[in-house]
Amino acid sequence: MFWKALMGEVVWAEFNSAAGRLQRQRAGEVCGEAFETRKPVWKPVQYRGRKAIATWWRPAGTARHVGCAHLTALQTAQELEFDPQVVSFASWPVRLMSPDGGTVVVPDFFARLRSGEGCLVVCPPGGRFGDVPESAEMRLLNAACEQGGWQLRVSPALSEVIAANRRRLSRYRHSRLADEQASQVLHAVFMRPQVLAEGIAASGLPRLTAMAQAHHLIWTRELLIDWERPFAPSSSPVWSAKAVTR
Repeated sequence: MFWKALMGEVVWAEFNSAAGRLQRQRAGEVCGEAFETRKPVWKPVQYRGRKAIATWWRPAGTARHVGCAHLTALQTAQELEFDPQVVSFASWPVRLMSPDGGTVVVPDFFARLRSGEGCLVVCPPGGRFGDVPESAEMRLLNAACEQGGWQLRVSPALSEVIAANRRRLSRYRHSRLADEQASQVLHAVFMRPQVLAEGIAASGLPRLTAMAQAHHLIWTRELLIDWERPFAPSSSPVWSAKAVTR
């Protein structure tokens, strides 16, 4: 009944305007706001003995950082950048409140999708939201998304292997590593699966730069790997995405 009441009433959204002024409006009235460009309305309080950490992630090609309240959020930031459907995202740009102010949620991220839709992203450590789908927070988030026209994503914890692979390959996410000529050579070399180091040696390209360029192509999904196995250039098979689409 509480969830239905929220759907019929109003969820309030607090956010910073483009000019940096704190505003409060109905969630249904702010669907056009570019929250992915706004400053945070909240930051984690750091204090002695705090288990969660506060750290930062800088998306490639941008001059700004996004905040991460804990390691799960940092992992989610890496996943958002890895997701080809996500164009940009920001941390803590909106605070959502129930009509009586009794329930307040600040999503970890707001992401803008390639479709143009907005997406609220929450990544609670231990699945605090995800394990309790009828919690007041989840009801508030669902009502806000219904009224604001947004999607909702509760980020699951990745396996340790996938998370480690993402973390390692994320170092090569920057577009400065892209090289069209090297890309053509690497695609030709990896038209059949082979170990990355062996393919680089057979490519005739300078080894160090080609290795970095190949890592970038793996991050952008132009070269493919088995993400569920520990990645190592000396032992991991790699193959071209173009071979799969043939």
